[in-house]
Amino acid sequence: MKKLLIVLVVVAAFFALYLPKDNSFSFYFKILAIVIVMIGVMRLMNKVPSKNQNDNQDDVV
Repeated sequence: MKKLLIVLVVVAAFFALYLPKDNSFSFYFKILAIVIVMIGVMRLMNKVPSKNQNDNQDDVV
């Protein structure tokens, strides 16, 4: 699942940056691609543990 999400984010970022401005729908495709990139990065970052997570638990005790 993680590898599929990384591929999806990279493809959406490519379309967001390199889609030509020829037609009126390209604006909407760019917005959609940016939204997909942001949601994908957010989901990938949820899987990465915080480096301060263990420090916070030690301070409570």
